[in-house]
Amino acid sequence: MAEAAVKVIEVIDDTGYPMMIKCELTDCRGIRHHFIDKVPVICQCERYPSDVPCLKKDCTGAIRCSIVEESDETYIIDTEFPDDVESLNNEYRFEVWKEQVKL
Repeated sequence: MAEAAVKVIEVIDDTGYPMMIKCELTDCRGIRHHFIDKVPVICQCERYPSDVPCLKKDCTGAIRCSIVEESDETYIIDTEFPDDVESLNNEYRFEVWKEQVKL
């Protein structure tokens, strides 16, 4: 399973379990895509909720994804499987630089 790196930019709701956060994925064209989801989906924090690195400044996370296409420098990723992570613009597919994806 591949993982695309994202930047956690805001805590949306910290009143319950699990906490909801907003994150950002910048594609290879420089377009920023935003997502809101649960901390365990975005951060895969092993010690959540006792130590939540997502609350720290400049926190990064990852969205699990599948690679649907590959070029020399980019991947087209799909974030629908396995966690059904959809952008706020109702998108699942993004073209990102290969270095943004961990295989």
